[in-house]
Amino acid sequence: MRVTPRDSNYIGLQHRFCVLRPELVASFVEAESIKKSPTQKVPDVPTELNGQESDDIASGSDATAASVEEHDKSDETPVSTPAESNDSTAEILFNPNVFTEYKLAGSPEEIEADEALVKKVGSYLLDTVIPKFVQDLCSLDVSPMDGQTLTDVLHSNGINVRYLGKVAGLIKHLPHLWDLFSAEIIVRSAKHVVKDILRQSPDHNIAPAVAHFLNCFFGKVLAASTKGSTGSPQSKTQKKSSQSASSKKGQSAFSQLTSDGVWSDIKEFAKHKYQFEAPDDVRVGAKRVAVLRNLCQKVGITIAARKYDLHSTTPFQPSDILNLQPVVKHSVPTCTDARKLMEAGKIRMAEGTLNEAYALFSEAFSLLQQINGPMHKDAANCCR
Repeated sequence: MRVTPRDSNYIGLQHRFCVLRPELVASFVEAESIKKSPTQKVPDVPTELNGQESDDIASGSDATAASVEEHDKSDETPVSTPAESNDSTAEILFNPNVFTEYKLAGSPEEIEADEALVKKVGSYLLDTVIPKFVQDLCSLDVSPMDGQTLTDVLHSNGINVRYLGKVAGLIKHLPHLWDLFSAEIIVRSAKHVVKDILRQSPDHNIAPAVAHFLNCFFGKVLAASTKGSTGSPQSKTQKKSSQSASSKKGQSAFSQLTSDGVWSDIKEFAKHKYQFEAPDDVRVGAKRVAVLRNLCQKVGITIAARKYDLHSTTPFQPSDILNLQPVVKHSVPTCTDARKLMEAGKIRMAEGTLNEAYALFSEAFSLLQQINGPMHKDAANCCR
């Protein structure tokens, strides 16, 4: 069930699950209410300058008398109630069923108005929200450190993760942000590739399949040379043996993967979903330890705690894959005020004002203790 309308920038059957975030809808409604709010304008009163001092004094006395009368009248004028000021906000209503395959109720004019409003939100996202977010990144008002904080910052600004490529194209001049965005896109694309491999692998081959994929992803796995005689007649026993061999090949289809093939699939997926052109040196320039950690967290892979030579040809063995856990999305309660205090503390720490940073972190920690308790990841991050 949708509570927000479809994203007008992603229309089609392949994008039927692309909806707008509630933070974006709230920001758009607030911006529209500010535009529609009545503004009082004070008209300019022309004055004639005379050379005589008596005329200036008389005009000054008249002006003071007029101002006193206007002040008395302003006291008698009624003050606008909040209900009247919120009328413009209450009129902004969205139809969550627009741009879907369902038949909409209402007149064609109403349907067209609903679609125009949703398109306006999509334009607001591309023309206002994303440039403002890029400006905050450039001015260090927002400083994501890893993939999780980057996702949280995007969601708090009302930007979906599918716009990672759009944002990455605007921060190419910032190397640290470019590395973070490109690594996040590569990891998310690799997650879908490895999930497709796991769906085709039997349960007893999960560890070898994951290890082989990681070797293709970080190492250099070449295609296995297969040589066989063709054109010679085969007996029944030979046919049975070939059928058993083909069944084994079907069970171990992951063994046919190569590094070039895996990276080709990753780049193709990144271009299709995120509109991101992965550079040729993305395999060399990526921080491999951070990418490995991020990929294992997103897929649910548990590997052995040892030092891996990620620059070797096959750095992983099937015995290194200890477990594969399901990753389930769920709602985690968060404290917005504490998050803002933590971000402000990080900015103060980067500026070198440690006393102000300590005060902000202490206030954030006290809020987290009262709301979420000590056993919460934000409380741990605050004490880090």
